[in-house]
Amino acid sequence: MKMVSFAWAGFGAAFGPLILLALFWKRANLVGAVSGMVVGAATCFVWKFYLSGMAATYPVFGLYELAPGFLFALIVTIVVSLCTKAPSKEIVDEFNRVDAQV
Repeated sequence: MKMVSFAWAGFGAAFGPLILLALFWKRANLVGAVSGMVVGAATCFVWKFYLSGMAATYPVFGLYELAPGFLFALIVTIVVSLCTKAPSKEIVDEFNRVDAQV
């Protein structure tokens, strides 16, 4: 069960912020998405296998790895998307067209 929980944490941290931002924020782009996925997944591994051992001294490291992974992936996706080239007008128009239908 622990392995399944860890796998879901990795998937949630890597893809959760990406899916939410892709649906609700038209400024997200490919570079930001890939960066967020890598950071989310990596955070889960680092949190689980390196930082959780310090939970007795620092209780925050006892937190389920999905939470920091999701948060860091969300921040990285937003920051990298804002620091890189905006999506093309065609992509933004498609986003607006779909958003208007909902």
